Amino acid sequence: MAEQGARQMLPEVQRYVESVETANAAQSAAVAAADTKYPERYGYGEEGRRQANSYSEEINRAYTTRADVQEAAWSSLKTSSDPLVKWIAENCADYRQEAQCVLVALPATVGELDDLADQNDWCGVWGKFRQLAIDAGVVAAIVPPSPARKAVFERIDEEGCCRMGTVARRRIGKALDALIQEALSAAPSATDAESVDVSA
Repeated sequence: MAEQGARQMLPEVQRYVESVETANAAQSAAVAAADTKYPERYGYGEEGRRQANSYSEEINRAYTTRADVQEAAWSSLKTSSDPLVKWIAENCADYRQEAQCVLVALPATVGELDDLADQNDWCGVWGKFRQLAIDAGVVAAIVPPSPARKAVFERIDEEGCCRMGTVARRRIGKALDALIQEALSAAPSATDAESVDVSA
């Protein structure tokens, strides 16, 4: 996955984000306009009551319009051809703000999303829905650790004061990957090994 600023969101996600931002801006503008339009809404008498009622109606209308636009934008994600986007739209409506953090990062692997979760301190909701999405088959699960890697994790658990959590295991796993890559890069090739003079 490329860096967020150097790539484009999925088209349907881009449209969703733009709709939400436009709705928020329109609601804010409507509230500001109402504040100016009804300056006597806190006053006494008939005029104060009239302005207060009119102000409340316009504010309620602004919030209702924003909610309707955002609801329609969210529903449109359910028609996405991307299985994860569609699944999020159908199952994560109660966590839209958190879900948007995932949506704008797509397309991405689980591992890449895990990295983003670590970097941005995503809340526990990510862990819950991450596994549900894997179980639903809309995103590929991470390959289980090899027996050797699992043994390393177990040894760390034994030597440490407490067992590692999921995030710690993921970070240790990345460190092991880097160490393995370094070892492979430093290892002499078969040709180099044949040319080494061991007669001395």
